[in-house]
Amino acid sequence: MTTTTQFHGTPAMERPSTSMTQAHRQAAADPETAPSLWHIALAWLLRTFYFRHIRVVGAKVQQKPHQLILCSHRNGAIDGYLALAAFPRAKFLLSAQLLRFWLLRLMFTGIPVVRDKDRERYDMARQSHGNPILAARDYLRQGGILCTFPEGSSEWGPRPLPCQPGTARIVRMLLAEGIPLEVIPMGLFYQAPDRFRSDVDILIGKPVELPAQGSDDRHAWEAKIDAALTAALHAVSPDCPDMPTFERVERLAVADAANGESYAVAFKRRETGVALPPVPAVALPRRRNWRDALALPFVAVFAVVLGPILLAAWLAGKKADGRNTITFFRLLGGVGATLFWLPVLIVIGFFYLRWMLLAAALAWIGWRRLK
Repeated sequence: MTTTTQFHGTPAMERPSTSMTQAHRQAAADPETAPSLWHIALAWLLRTFYFRHIRVVGAKVQQKPHQLILCSHRNGAIDGYLALAAFPRAKFLLSAQLLRFWLLRLMFTGIPVVRDKDRERYDMARQSHGNPILAARDYLRQGGILCTFPEGSSEWGPRPLPCQPGTARIVRMLLAEGIPLEVIPMGLFYQAPDRFRSDVDILIGKPVELPAQGSDDRHAWEAKIDAALTAALHAVSPDCPDMPTFERVERLAVADAANGESYAVAFKRRETGVALPPVPAVALPRRRNWRDALALPFVAVFAVVLGPILLAAWLAGKKADGRNTITFFRLLGGVGATLFWLPVLIVIGFFYLRWMLLAAALAWIGWRRLK
């Protein structure tokens, strides 16, 4: 499951869709309607719980109206939660499958896009959610901040996937209207996308220099915009020729990060190196000390207090169809289990408040010690 910015079709898509209701249009275009405080808070809670350190590095940019965030797609729908760490007011274009039932809608929100795979798997009709290009254009036109994943699907590969044409079309339409659009590229660098308490770096690039139309027709102009967006995305994303090179650069960057350097900056620096030094096939074991031994009881309390949630998350992660969706399935299973286990903890706390507060404090220490 993944967020997406994937569109197909002819320029006729730029005409309003008769199936989009007035309420849907208003919600999509009004910057005050998204994201909701609930989804912002939940994204913060889940990414803070699951990941250990999240750092934003690179260019210094501020959120402002008419801003389009061009984000790399590495770890399924959870990429959106990381994007909100850098741009908490951003609304998303996302796969319609992420809104299929109430638990998913509890976790995700945005402008739905019906992809080809959504039609095949879930028998969804493109017209069921209106025209996402028009909704995205209207939202940005009104001063919203929109985040897109132009690759259309996530994959744990050595370089970005080919960009789908939808984002370039949105940009071209807004530039043609004279909207002061700013496009910010953003890359996500997970040290271990399928591991609990992994570190993540968010690399922000400089605003994209968008080409003017000049004497080009609409299609030629759109192609130039697409080339500019693709180049900007590659500049802030892992971009290696093959998986062996990617894994080699990855190990070097992990070692650099252990010495205090940004993992994302180290990865891009190593990626462009002419000659890479030899790297061991496996990472060196981390040194153990007395603090690690003292942390074991706290970790055990953490595992006991949240046992049903952790078990549900682990079992759900087994259903993932790739390394890039394990975190999504774990969080989906964990959130579902929390809705049932949290009331049990509240009832226990009502009768044994002191013991529950002590267990919560010990579990918090154990969670902080997890690496």
